[in-house]
Amino acid sequence: MQIIDNLPRELFPTWRRAQLVVDRHARQAPPPASVLRTTGFLRPELAESVTAWFLDDAAPTGPVRRSYAALERETARLFEIARRDLGVRVHYVDGETDPYDSAAELCAELRERGSMTLACDERHPLLGTTFDQLRVVHDVFGHAALGLGFDLQSEYATWLQCRTLYSPAARPAAFCELVGAVTAYITTGEKPGLRAKLPPAELLTACEL
Repeated sequence: MQIIDNLPRELFPTWRRAQLVVDRHARQAPPPASVLRTTGFLRPELAESVTAWFLDDAAPTGPVRRSYAALERETARLFEIARRDLGVRVHYVDGETDPYDSAAELCAELRERGSMTLACDERHPLLGTTFDQLRVVHDVFGHAALGLGFDLQSEYATWLQCRTLYSPAARPAAFCELVGAVTAYITTGEKPGLRAKLPPAELLTACEL
């Protein structure tokens, strides 16, 4: 288990236009950006619980498929909002190599030019190509809007913002992708395979503010 910083470590200028779009389309008010940028919400023991849950293999069930279907529909809508309202352009490349040397570089390109490059590799078991749209939505309305990087507390802060863009039906699946996968990767130092599963209710509740 890696040491978890108490606060977001990577901070950059915010993308105000993207934040305004978030505020306009959020299903509930997100926490203030100033709070998300300066507060660490993910406790070490909670990060450990999330990692253990995510890495435990489980076959998709009916409830999993329904939550992922909602996530797919809502992500497609948010992706179009990013393109329509912010003019975001995405260049797709094949391979696992990250096109950016840092989160700062990605956020600056989105903020200054409204464009980003996305590396596509493994196909998601349920989301298919919508998985790439989810990554764009997360980068635009999470990282770039808040001006936060890829350290664990920053990633968790982007979740606390992005979750407000999704319905209760889609949030468990979104949690798997935006919290489970990321937390397991950062805490273990190894990239886990893609999964489609839902967190237990008590874990999801523990991760609420």
